[in-house]
Amino acid sequence: MNVYKMSVLQRMVLTALMLALYTVATRFVMVPVTPYVRLSAGIAILIFSSIMLGPIAGAVVGVAGDLLGAVIMPYMGNVVINPFMTISYGLMGATPALIMILFRKFKKKDFIYSIFFFTLLSVIVISLTIYMSIAPSITLFDHEFTINLVARILVPIIALIIMSLFGVFTYFLNKRFKKRREELPNLPSPYQVSFIVVVVEVVFTLFINVFAKMWLMEVKNFEIIFFPSLFLAFIYIPANTVIVTYLCFLASKTIKIRE
Repeated sequence: MNVYKMSVLQRMVLTALMLALYTVATRFVMVPVTPYVRLSAGIAILIFSSIMLGPIAGAVVGVAGDLLGAVIMPYMGNVVINPFMTISYGLMGATPALIMILFRKFKKKDFIYSIFFFTLLSVIVISLTIYMSIAPSITLFDHEFTINLVARILVPIIALIIMSLFGVFTYFLNKRFKKRREELPNLPSPYQVSFIVVVVEVVFTLFINVFAKMWLMEVKNFEIIFFPSLFLAFIYIPANTVIVTYLCFLASKTIKIRE
């Protein structure tokens, strides 16, 4: 459900703009973490596209961005299109708007969003704790780091602290935008955005895309792609929540919100 009032021409122009920004973010303005995982603002742009323009436009940005990226930056010198990745990015682009449609009739939406939000955060922290308990090492930025006893104890504690602080930060961010949301009830709250970000991160980045990359790159070990992605989740979730929240706020100042 796109919450902004726009003409067809505005929608087309903004979809093209989001596609360009998404392609630049995912292919040029990014940091390679491993040969299979990279850090970029592409997911935030894709989520914002879906919230602002609706599920169809979000899916278009996701699909077209993946296909365009494959042409611009070929894999090992060849233009390789992974249909599973393309479909995944299309679904990733549609999901944020579909979540808003699913929850739009619920009363006390922020409370429901916050319950699911903290549940998913707990799942991420527990997954990292389990991995740190059983894995001998992890590869990041082309370096292999041995996981010793100190790391097994400290990393889960630090992860819990980060996610707890993020929960507190989201609460105050929600209060920060309270007045604006009273004026524009359909403006997504930080709780709504954070829940959408976590769903996208868990369902797509940590699972569907991991299996798609394993198939494309012929990687047999699930953990080689999954656990670096899991570590990055502690950067992606807070950062993307802030980016998308402020983009929605800025858009609401220039584009009318549907009442």
